[in-house]
Amino acid sequence: MSLRSALILAAVLFLLTLLVRLPARVLLGYLPPDINCEDPSGTVWHGTCGQVRGEGLSIAGVSWTVHPMALLSLKLSADLSSADPNAGGSVSVEAIRSGDVSISALRATLPIAGDASILPAGSSAIVVLALPSAKIHDEHLIAAEGTVVVQHLHIAKPPSDLGSYELQFAPPSPGPTIGGQLRDLEGPLAVNATLHLQPNGSYDIDGTVAARSGASDDLAKALQLFLGPADAQGQHTFSLAGTF
Repeated sequence: MSLRSALILAAVLFLLTLLVRLPARVLLGYLPPDINCEDPSGTVWHGTCGQVRGEGLSIAGVSWTVHPMALLSLKLSADLSSADPNAGGSVSVEAIRSGDVSISALRATLPIAGDASILPAGSSAIVVLALPSAKIHDEHLIAAEGTVVVQHLHIAKPPSDLGSYELQFAPPSPGPTIGGQLRDLEGPLAVNATLHLQPNGSYDIDGTVAARSGASDDLAKALQLFLGPADAQGQHTFSLAGTF
């Protein structure tokens, strides 16, 4: 081997060693401004954050493993998990240069509060995600399979414990619309509704809700106030629309 070849090989090995040993804190500059990783350790390829804070959430013991071979296809592929007893979970993520993200094997439990979520102020709930696959394009959900369960939903006005609810995404269809079925699992309200979610983030939910016999008078009055009189079966029809 010539001296020139030996020097090139040594330089390549030196650079590879640097890349393999890059500390996890190098990633901090690439995080969104509202996400904070505390006490990073390990490397950019396999590391941990003692605490991740952002978007009203605080999750302990977050770890990741990056698959370097995917970089040869200009993709970022990684497995993430959390050992937090109150917000544990795991997921595999693949992102491409355009910003599209594919999610697989997502299982997570997240406590949320109304002051930092789509829930009204003073509300709280636990969200349980079980999504075998999902896709995000232009920051909007464009495909999803699995379920989202909201447990122990509490609202502040009027103070009420509203029970638990499940959103079951429908099997994929040829069109761009994501469909889902919303139903109650337990609690003072009987809910049955259909979700339609568009690729641009707009959604509409149509269905019925009824107060069960054990529901409080305040809750029954609230349904009457916001949704009008019930039908002969005691059900109120409702329709919601908006954009995520």
